Amino acid sequence: MGFLVSITNNPFLPLDVELGRYRYNNTLFHNNNIFNIFKQTQAVGRHSDRLHIKKPNNFNMYIVIGLPLNKREDLFNPCNSDIVLEPLSNGYIKLKMGTQYQRLPNRDEWEINKTAFKWKGEDNYLLRSKFSDWFKSVVYRALNKFECYGNYRLVTVDNVPYVIRTSESGPAITLKITNESTGFKMDVDLVPALQFPEERWPVGSGYRDIPAECSMGAYGWVVVPEPAKSDDSSQLWRLSLYNQEKKLFYNTYNLRQTVRYLKKLRDALEMKEIENYHIKTLFFWEVVERKSEPRFWNKPPSELFIIMVKRLHRAMANRNIPYFWNKQYNLIGNVASNILAGYANKLQRLVNILDDPTKYKMVAEYLLTDDEYEAYKPILFR
Repeated sequence: MGFLVSITNNPFLPLDVELGRYRYNNTLFHNNNIFNIFKQTQAVGRHSDRLHIKKPNNFNMYIVIGLPLNKREDLFNPCNSDIVLEPLSNGYIKLKMGTQYQRLPNRDEWEINKTAFKWKGEDNYLLRSKFSDWFKSVVYRALNKFECYGNYRLVTVDNVPYVIRTSESGPAITLKITNESTGFKMDVDLVPALQFPEERWPVGSGYRDIPAECSMGAYGWVVVPEPAKSDDSSQLWRLSLYNQEKKLFYNTYNLRQTVRYLKKLRDALEMKEIENYHIKTLFFWEVVERKSEPRFWNKPPSELFIIMVKRLHRAMANRNIPYFWNKQYNLIGNVASNILAGYANKLQRLVNILDDPTKYKMVAEYLLTDDEYEAYKPILFR
């Protein structure tokens, strides 16, 4: 299946990531005095992972924010912890203020503490709605320091002017960055995240420890103010161990190319309920299970593709993709059974083809759009 490699290779990443990650975010936040609890920017998502299958024009950035108090944990009397972590299903969690956090207004560095204290709601839970509103106000105040360009803002990088427009989606603010003379367009989603140290993990029973080779030390893990699909409560925050998951893919050679193949397959088969993270999770489990086979990911991408298509088919047939950090939780548990059964049937037809080496050219029909397939026909059947 080597003729398919060009479909999923992408050379466009480095320049745009440099521009998006280092120029705009640093300008926005390092010059903003209220952001004294800002810790770092972290590029996340398919472009940072090098798992994209199309030319990138959208990037996701975690704006990581440190809490004044979040390290101390009292297992015998949880209310004395700085923050009480209450894990829920499918990688979501509630954050409840402990005794010391409730006393923040009485501590030193009043402005920082007052800001963090205002994120609380009823029963002393931190509310993602209040946190997100505060974050967005910081971004807009920062943008107001840039030069005006009509109703928008203007920033100059290496003597090239860029217009910045904004939009909102959930907890994120999107910077729509353009230069009409060059045709440059790029969207940068700024997503706030609260940082926790690794000593506060695992957050509850059933959660796996962070593998030693995936430890991020002082960078820890984060929670993101993203609502759950099944519960819009403002008390819920999504767990994210993005950095640790990224390290799982270190030294896995042809794994990324195989992920791209599966994403391309997912899109071609219109498996719209299967998210990028679902596909990555299948690979998390495979990496752990193949730990005793150090050269497994050196196999040709075509061979790995066959293995992982069967993993995806099994997941659809079983209607279950266990959450990597807690296998009790099913990431596709909210998808209708008939939809998953339909996906399984589509994949079964492909599995039958993959099991017959004489039919290898038929695989292209499952990976390519109609236009792509027509373009590749002369190569396939010459």
